[in-house]
Amino acid sequence: MTPPKTAEYIISRLGDIKNNQKILDPCVGPGIFIKKLIEFGVAKNQIFTYDINSSFKSEIEPLGVSFKAQDTLIALYPDSYNEFDFIIGNPPYLNKASAYVRKNKLKLRKIYGKINAHETYAMFIVNSIWRLKEGGKLGFITSDSFLTLSTHKKLRKFILNNCIINEILLAPKNLFSDQKVSTSPVIVILTKCSGQKNKKIRENNVIRIIPRVNNEDDYQSPSHVNELRQIKYNSLPFNIFYTNVDEEVIELFEKAPKLEEFLKGFIGMHTHNNRKYIAAIEGTELAEVFKNRNIKSNDSSKKFNIIERKVFETGKWKPYLKRGGADQYYRPIMEALDWSEESIKIYDIPKNVPFEEEGIIISGVSSRLAARYMPWGCYWDSNKAIGFIKKKSMSITYMLGLLNSSLYNYLAKGIINNTSSIQITGVHALPFIEPEYEIKEKVEIIVKSIIKNKEKNLKYDYNKEQKVIDDVIFSFYARKFKFPNNLKQKLDQEYSIYCN
Repeated sequence: MTPPKTAEYIISRLGDIKNNQKILDPCVGPGIFIKKLIEFGVAKNQIFTYDINSSFKSEIEPLGVSFKAQDTLIALYPDSYNEFDFIIGNPPYLNKASAYVRKNKLKLRKIYGKINAHETYAMFIVNSIWRLKEGGKLGFITSDSFLTLSTHKKLRKFILNNCIINEILLAPKNLFSDQKVSTSPVIVILTKCSGQKNKKIRENNVIRIIPRVNNEDDYQSPSHVNELRQIKYNSLPFNIFYTNVDEEVIELFEKAPKLEEFLKGFIGMHTHNNRKYIAAIEGTELAEVFKNRNIKSNDSSKKFNIIERKVFETGKWKPYLKRGGADQYYRPIMEALDWSEESIKIYDIPKNVPFEEEGIIISGVSSRLAARYMPWGCYWDSNKAIGFIKKKSMSITYMLGLLNSSLYNYLAKGIINNTSSIQITGVHALPFIEPEYEIKEKVEIIVKSIIKNKEKNLKYDYNKEQKVIDDVIFSFYARKFKFPNNLKQKLDQEYSIYCN
């Protein structure tokens, strides 16, 4: 249920509601928005409500407004388009694994498939924009994941092609904590303004952007408000709706070549049965984990494989990389892939992937951008570890220093994808400036030293060396794009390894 102050704020951002205008809550629930609309003096005959749950009828109809029990996402007909002047609400968040989405998968795909909307709240945004009249306004509070996730690129493009974005406000993270909902919420206010004829109006619109507030009292008087021309949302990869990025960083994305020109990532392979075909190499940390699990297990069929190092070195096994995590620069090979003819027949090994070449492994699942050295001869999984091979003469050691720097952690995890995962496309989309010789040499020397020391001692503390790399990389990029001084402070406080 939406907290009353939040409902009041969203209504206040809709502007004047005239006597002849129609308002819809497409997922009304217990009706907090309706109660607040009535308190604001909106006539009851102007208010319309839908909900898939007919039990809400007994709560809504006594308020004197229209209630229709229907599945709003599916009950969309030609005469439903361009019908309402305002749409307001808090759409439910159900992902593709939910019973509702699985049950209605084909119907939902037929309606929303071209926009690639998987979660119900994303479908409600699209559905409601269709239902709005030209010039009509939408006010929703939803998950903020659609702002940045690459999977919502088509949704963001749909919004840019059909709406003026009036406001994006990052609501308090704990807004729904008492309801055991952990999703980070965002309030978004849109005005429908579709068609090619309105393209310039949309592009020149100035968006009011409010970074994350601490509590509901901050809505009316936030400590910081950013303003941004809407066309700038075409500058970052995947049309990311960023909320707090310096213009100089946007210029970096706009003008610099993409990392894909220098470093190419590849999806790995499937064994179809990792427990059967993958073994821990004796003497590694993973082997100790497997030993402890095997001691606790009474089922021999579920035992984890451990092989002696001399067996691994016979060539009947391949080095295998499948783990994510925040390890940088170096991690010893801990897993081996069965390379018998019978086993190879089972595997799905994608063609044209340069397995066994020297390169870089980037963790697909990690709280920060984490890159480490990949020696010759390796294969990698298709999930938590992504193999990257350099395409040009740039050295692997320089690339490792660059990718593990605080600046690139910010570009990758602070802008492109602020979740714990990152995709190949996200890494490819990072900007890249070829370094001057002195910069390149300095970073390479430090990275080689870090790897050498980590080979001797996995717990080696390289914070001081990393700080030097961070400073060198930042200074080089700042000189090229005139980064503001406060950006370095932000990187040191939020995106460096030594701030954790």
